[in-house]
Amino acid sequence: MEKLYQEFLQHARATWRRRWWILPIAWLICLGGWAYVQQIPDTYQSSARVFVNTQSVLDPLLRGMTVRPDTEQRLRMMTRTLLSRDNLEEIARASDLDVLTGNDNLDAQVGMLRSRLSLDESRRGDNIFNISFRHGNPEVSYRVVQETVNLFMEQGLGSSRLDLTSSQQFIERQIESYREQLEEKEAEIEQFKRDNAAYLSSGGNFYSRLEQARERLEQAKLEQREAQRQVETFERRMAESRQSGEPVTSYQNPELNQRINRLESDLDSLRQRYTDQHPDVISTRRVLSELREQQETEAQEFSASGASVLGNAGQSQNPLQLALAEAESRAASLRERVQEYERRVARLEENVDRVPAVESEHTALTRDYDVLRDSYNRLLSTRERAIMSGEVETQTDSVDFRVLEPPRMPESPASPNRPALASMVLILGLGAGTGFAFLLAQLRGTVNNRAQLSELTGRPVLGQVSRVYTPLRRRRRLTELLVFAAATAGLLIAFALALGVYFSG
Repeated sequence: MEKLYQEFLQHARATWRRRWWILPIAWLICLGGWAYVQQIPDTYQSSARVFVNTQSVLDPLLRGMTVRPDTEQRLRMMTRTLLSRDNLEEIARASDLDVLTGNDNLDAQVGMLRSRLSLDESRRGDNIFNISFRHGNPEVSYRVVQETVNLFMEQGLGSSRLDLTSSQQFIERQIESYREQLEEKEAEIEQFKRDNAAYLSSGGNFYSRLEQARERLEQAKLEQREAQRQVETFERRMAESRQSGEPVTSYQNPELNQRINRLESDLDSLRQRYTDQHPDVISTRRVLSELREQQETEAQEFSASGASVLGNAGQSQNPLQLALAEAESRAASLRERVQEYERRVARLEENVDRVPAVESEHTALTRDYDVLRDSYNRLLSTRERAIMSGEVETQTDSVDFRVLEPPRMPESPASPNRPALASMVLILGLGAGTGFAFLLAQLRGTVNNRAQLSELTGRPVLGQVSRVYTPLRRRRRLTELLVFAAATAGLLIAFALALGVYFSG
């Protein structure tokens, strides 16, 4: 450490001996530098701060009812595209740069805006943006910042509404397209139903219709057999009546008799298991009594009708013959019904091989129709949400722009900072002069003390001769110091005058 200190002192003394080179170089550099700083044109800066509020109280209230755009993404996109060429051209035209700058070259105006106009976020996430611009004309800087703020707010307010309008138009076109497809599909299904009406049924599929037809055929055959047995019964009674020679005028209803006999048998079975007070026994007796009363009433009506017929037509036809005629008529009607059901079953059985293909084609048609209808209904719901979203965007501001600090006409230049530049020129001048003196000391080295001489020669130093300053030498040395101090003071005074000129404008 002591060695370094000694070396520093040696270099300082060597530089000090050549101090007369410092001030001339410093004066030359400072005067030239200060003159150059004075010639640097003034630049005025105008700036503004804009706060973008992307949080709306309507978002939680209208969740699910409207489509809310991603405001954060929109904001990032706006900040990235604000300084695009189209926007810069619009800013240049709105600011009348061709008039204010006297340059009608649009490319040059756009290049100037791109290099000097800045949009920065104060802190990431706080949505506070600083817009600034520098120019030699204060009005130009103010107008550019003002138009940039206006464009920033217009894009933020209008872009989402434009997107919603285009989205609504697209949805309307899709709805119209799906409506046409649905109409075409409905017409195709209707024509298919007309062409294949024999294979389709609104009450069920073809196989259920075939099964129903078969069941009706079996029921008709059963009724036909019952009617045929009734005819045979009446014929047998008439044959017995002819053999005995007496007309049969008693009324017989086989079906009613059969029900009565069955109830009597059921009543015997119930009485074997239960008492006469059991509800089932009482109910069976009541029904049996009602059927017997019905049998007597029908017999009386039959006797009365038979007597009337005999009074009008004599002995030509008895009541049994009338009942036989009714039974034969009913049997004939049932035969016709059975034949009709047989024809229906035969037609359905002939088409049974065609049915699967028809049903598959009909299923495919209805499936396509259902898909189109579901998509159409979803589009209608989406259109309602888009309309609601458009109303919200139109009547409210999903993104709120607040100008925290509006742009102002700058009164004083923002750059250059002449006092700071003058100080740097002074330091540069003094440093350059000192550096040149140090360089000369290194090029023309001298021995300053015994230690340095011993180190250079490698031999011990036996003694030294001290310098004795005469009075004339002392006065001369003092004069040199005063001149050096005066020159240095003059340089500092010149620096102070330069500062005064810069501060005074």
